This record gives sequence, structure tokens and C-alpha cells, in this order.
Amino acid sequence: MSATALDSQGRERRKLVLAVSVGAALEWFDFTLFAIFALQIAVAFFPASDPLMSLLASYLALAVGFVARPLGALLMGRYADRRGRTTALTLSIMLMGAGTLIMAVCPTYEAIGWWAPLSIVVARILQGVAAGGEIGGALAYLVETAPANRPGLFASSQQVAQAVSFLLCGVSASLLSGVLTPAQLDEWGWRVPYVFGLLVVVAGLKIRRSLEESEPLRRFLDNQDKHAMARKGPSLRPYLPNLVMGVLIVVLWTVATQLINFMPTYASMVLELPRNKAYLGLVLVGLITLLCPLTALLSDRIGRYTVMLIGAVGIALCAYPGFVWLNNNPSLQALISFQCGLAVLMVLYTGPASAALAELFPVQVRALGVSLAYALSVTIFGSSTPTLTTLIYRQSGDPLAAAHWLFTAACLSATPLAWMCLSKSRASSSMRIAIQRKYE
Repeated sequence: MSATALDSQGRERRKLVLAVSVGAALEWFDFTLFAIFALQIAVAFFPASDPLMSLLASYLALAVGFVARPLGALLMGRYADRRGRTTALTLSIMLMGAGTLIMAVCPTYEAIGWWAPLSIVVARILQGVAAGGEIGGALAYLVETAPANRPGLFASSQQVAQAVSFLLCGVSASLLSGVLTPAQLDEWGWRVPYVFGLLVVVAGLKIRRSLEESEPLRRFLDNQDKHAMARKGPSLRPYLPNLVMGVLIVVLWTVATQLINFMPTYASMVLELPRNKAYLGLVLVGLITLLCPLTALLSDRIGRYTVMLIGAVGIALCAYPGFVWLNNNPSLQALISFQCGLAVLMVLYTGPASAALAELFPVQVRALGVSLAYALSVTIFGSSTPTLTTLIYRQSGDPLAAAHWLFTAACLSATPLAWMCLSKSRASSSMRIAIQRKYE
């Protein structure tokens, strides 16, 4: 292949990765903003005499978006497998845009009463449905269009998009809290990043419309009866064990991510630190998460489960000591050090996780399988992270509530990974013994 052809192919692949990743960036930008500005959103749309109950109502609205994810995963994941990845990706970013628009312009409870919290719930549902189907179509498309020896590297662009979201949210929150007065930030300043998100929607929609369908899915669809596919596509039932493993893989991914988003609130609620200072940690977490392609590339060479298991075991071992140290040293330096340490271990885990999840399923059910595994795990475990942590702290005053949840998540995710590593080790040993006996 000529140098010109290689350069052209490289440009097309970069465009492909950008087009697919913009949806993940928007998804995490939206959810991270909601977590960061939960106190402002609580006051604007869920007023209550007890500020903590108002905050809980805000987190419950966030959880509604998570609950809507399985519905989006089922509908849009199946749609992506039957009609094509690119069509589904275009539809998902349009739904995200509608939810972002509501967050940007919806009047407060004081202005329109109960229509305000109802509108926020609708926005969460739209974004939850879109996000539920987004990741399945995106990861399927990335793995299917990647070079044969680089699926992990290509799929890790979803983590890079997440990192960019953390950076943008952290920088936005830091700048707004520094430039605006607390009253201005509470009244309208928190909406500014959502307006920026609308610009991302327009750009992403334009780029995605130019994508071509992945070759593996195109070949599969060309060999199927189109009328039969429209009525009843391939079943996920034979792959239920893969689905369960996918759910467990995502547990630590989603719980740790939500805890990182929750840290500014944790800093204010438990450590009694100013929230605006805690936003700096999110910026640094975003910078560290940009290293995910390195661990993904490592997993392309030595295996995904090995790299992920190291990260999961590291988080399990550090969960309690980390939170104990943080509570004994409630300072900004300690908080940022904790966030960065957790982010480094998360890079080991999440870098290869996207490709590991996509590779659990064959092409005909890949988008549906990935979407459902991710959505179920995020709904059950991720959505409950800020709510449970806040509720447990309110009821018991236990400052280690977050540590209990993080340790549990790490153990749940490490278990199937350890089993897979042992299974592969046994298979390799059996193969070596068979080869040795053959030549004895």
C-alpha cells in the first residue's frame, strides 16, 4: 500500500473514532455536569426544607436516567443490530440533544411549579434511553472497524471521550465558580455548560451522518432475509452467560466513575471542604484518564483480563485505607491525591474494558449485548452510588460509606476476571502438555 493510501486510511480512521466518540463525550459530559451541580439543580427544581432531602431528590432524578438505560439498550441495541450501527448512533445523539436542551432552558420550580421537576425527569429519561443504546452501537462499530491487532486501542477512545468530558466539566465548574458569585452560579451559571453541550450535539450529528456501515455487520445483514430480520432478529438467549459476565465487568467501571463524580459533594458534605476547590480534582482525573489508550494497547499484547484484574485488585486493596486516610486528613491536597490515585488504578481497569465488553458477543447481537450489559450494571450499581452513599451517611454518619461500596464493586468485577485468567492459564497449560506428549 502506498504512503498516500496509508495516509488517507489514517485520516478516515481518525474521523471514524472522532465521530463515534463524540456521543460518549456528550453522554458523560451531561451526567458529570448533573452530579457536579447537583446542589444547584436541587435548589432550582427540587426545593425542600431539608437541604439534604433536596439533594437526595436531585440524585433520584439522576437515577431516573440510569433506570431508563435498559429500555434504551433493548430498543436501540436491537435496532443497531438489525438496521445498522450508524443509523442508531445518529438517532442516539439526537435524543441526547433533546435532553440537553431541556436542562439548558427549563424554568425553575419557582417559575412553573411541578412542571419544572417533571421536565427534568423527562430530560433524564431521554438522555438515559439515548445513553443506553449509544455504547453498544459505538463499541460494536469501533471493534468491527479497528485493525485486527488494535481493537483495544480503538475501543479505548470511549474512555478518552470520558476523560475529555471530565476535563471540560472540571474546567467549566472551576471557571464558573471562580468568575461568578455563589448566587449567580446557583441561579443561572450552572446552565452555561449545557449550552456548550448543544453545540457539541450539532457538530456530532453532522459528523455521524457521513459514517459508512461496518463491514462485518454489512456482510451479516446481506446474508439475512430482510423481512425475517425486521420481524425477529438474532436471539441473545444463547449468550446469557456472556451477558452476566459483561454486567459484572461494568460494575467497577460505573461505581468508581460515579464516586469520582460524587467527590465534590462528598468533600462538602463529609470533609467540610469548599466545593469549588474540589473541582480541580476532576480536571486532574480527566488528564490521567487520557492514558487509557496505553493500557488498552498493553491489553492488545498481553491480554485484557490480566491488565483489568491488576486494576481491580489494586482498587479493592486501596479502598478502605484510602478513605480512612482521607477522613483523617480532610484537606484539599489529600482529596486531590485520593482522586488521582483512584484514577490511576481506574486507567488500568477501564482502558481495556471497552474492547473486553464488545468481544464477549458475536456481530449479530453485539450492540444489543453490550448495551444491555452496560445498562443493567449502570442502572443497578452506578445509579445507586451517590444516592446510597448520601443516604447511608445521613442515617449512620459513617464516613466510610463510599469505601464499602467501592470495595464491593471491585470484588464483584475481579471475580469473573480472575476466573477467566485461570481458565486461559489452564487451557495454555493443557495445550503445552499436549504438544509435549505429541513429540515424546
